[in-house]
Amino acid sequence: MILRRLPILALTVVGLGALVIVGRDSEEPVEATFATVPGPWMPAASSADVLTRTWFCPGVPSGGEANVAGAFVVANDGASEMTARVTLMGGPDQAVEQDITVPPYETLAVDASVVSAPYVSAMVEIDGGGGVVEQRAQRPSGDSVGVSVAPCTTQTSDAWYLAEGFTAGGAVEQLILTNPYDDVAIVDIGFATAAGSRQPAQLQGKPVQPHSVEVIDLATIAARDEAEVAVKVEATFGELVVGRAQVYQGEGRLGYGVGLAAPALRSQWWFANGDKGEGITERYSLYNPTEEDVEVQPTFLGIPQGTDLIDPIVVPARQVVTYSSDDVAGLPDGRHAVVFATTDVSQSIVAERVISRTIDEIPTTSVVLGAVSRPEDGFVANTWTAVIGPGEATEDALVVYNIEAADAVVTVQAVTPAGIVTVPSLEALPLPAGGLLAVPLTEADVLDNQLIIRSTSQVFIERSLPREPGAQGRVGSWAIPVVG
Repeated sequence: MILRRLPILALTVVGLGALVIVGRDSEEPVEATFATVPGPWMPAASSADVLTRTWFCPGVPSGGEANVAGAFVVANDGASEMTARVTLMGGPDQAVEQDITVPPYETLAVDASVVSAPYVSAMVEIDGGGGVVEQRAQRPSGDSVGVSVAPCTTQTSDAWYLAEGFTAGGAVEQLILTNPYDDVAIVDIGFATAAGSRQPAQLQGKPVQPHSVEVIDLATIAARDEAEVAVKVEATFGELVVGRAQVYQGEGRLGYGVGLAAPALRSQWWFANGDKGEGITERYSLYNPTEEDVEVQPTFLGIPQGTDLIDPIVVPARQVVTYSSDDVAGLPDGRHAVVFATTDVSQSIVAERVISRTIDEIPTTSVVLGAVSRPEDGFVANTWTAVIGPGEATEDALVVYNIEAADAVVTVQAVTPAGIVTVPSLEALPLPAGGLLAVPLTEADVLDNQLIIRSTSQVFIERSLPREPGAQGRVGSWAIPVVG
């Protein structure tokens, strides 16, 4: 691939410009009280008034094995106590309901082990609409224990997509299908690998029972020893939530992660915390499950020489294409942001990033689904929240990318028992136009507390948390955008 500056830049800049215009006319930063957002989007929170807000979690392990654990963390950033109903779901007829109360400015972790199942998902119905929900999962990976953090979502969907899958070297990839509703859901599941796409007969018209979780091991059914696996799950009846659990244990990868699939195809996918350098392997996977070939333009951002373009990538119909930052001639070592955009603006792809960082000969692998703007208007938030942060002082724990062509400042607040407080060392941090900012989380107030991150510009924010206590390896996840 050859780095170049060409008029085709206008294709991507037009899209970015639309985001900037919307951002400048959109919501000002608000105190973080949240509500349901319309249309399939990434997990997001909103301050709109509703009677009840429902969060759906992709699932955590709960099989009773050593060092296997999961919990759903409900956060209340308000001055009044918050009540909610939590439905924990495992196999058919295993659903368990709990009533919980979360005190003001506190979080409450709901242990998944109440239900004994390979994976347990949760539906959290919050009275009055406040609150945010995330999940934390833990499972052994190699000789260590991998910890994974992921936002829950306020939306179900009739279609879900994954681009970056891996079953080589003994890796385990499992789909977690959750039906939180009263009626059975019927799904068709398809795959794309380096050998092409296929629709296994045993995964067509597959039922997912009400209030239950169905776990599908890809290696045992249709995709054994594959270095590239993309997945589509499309419901012919009903809606559901789809997550993926991935255990890496060879072929240069080691780690554990579980999170949501994408509930829709999009024309643009953003990543804030890419990295290139010695001991780092970074791969992007682009999946096109449609019936037409699509051309995708990658643009690397936040790098010293400015925004550069490489040649467009053709992603054939029903295929997945992988792309390494090592193949980009002239891309400097260090952190970068990336946006992948279809050149015809078609809503036709999903994009994921996998990074393996090897430290002291031990790799840590983490997968992050790209972020997207709000589909109905292109809105990108200037306020984000994170229920789960590091439990120990962590450098570069948040990475913020400024999509606007103007300098900005970023401020981090913590939700403490005393209320929402601004962290003095993290107030008015400078963020260059179109630039990146790595934020350390080392103060006592930010550890094990919900965080609220405010910017004077529209931004994307990734978390980079320790793989396990005391470990140098990191795992990535998005913070949650807040909508007024």
